[in-house]
Amino acid sequence: KNRKDEENTMELSELILSYLPRLDDFSYSAYPPAFEEFGQKAEPFFEALHEGQGEACAGALISDLESRRLGLGRRQARLQAEREKKVLALFLAPSALKRGGEASAFAEQLSRLWNERYPRNRFFPGTFEKIMKGFDANLLGLPLRKTK
Repeated sequence: KNRKDEENTMELSELILSYLPRLDDFSYSAYPPAFEEFGQKAEPFFEALHEGQGEACAGALISDLESRRLGLGRRQARLQAEREKKVLALFLAPSALKRGGEASAFAEQLSRLWNERYPRNRFFPGTFEKIMKGFDANLLGLPLRKTK
């Protein structure tokens, strides 16, 4: 990995951490604009991904996030990792899948490496559309729309 790749990974870590507060207002109406904004901000990272780099970049991202948790106590670090995983699953992976190509491969490798490192805190990449369907609920077979 060259210096530019390391900078891109660190910038992606910053972006992920900046989205942790968005989890507190995760709703049917708040998610789509936040997802679009995340995708635009992650675009430089996706642009810089070259074929076959996905696994190295995924590993570097996980390591960078871990290093940022070093000063936290054990419980706080575990809670931080849980919230980071949610940003990966709700914003990064769906943005990568939407982009396709090497970005999709990166999302799959990120999930695999994360799940190996955190087997009790797993995530699997899903699309934006699939996540939006999670807001739908049924009552006696009739669809209901959740707002929060």
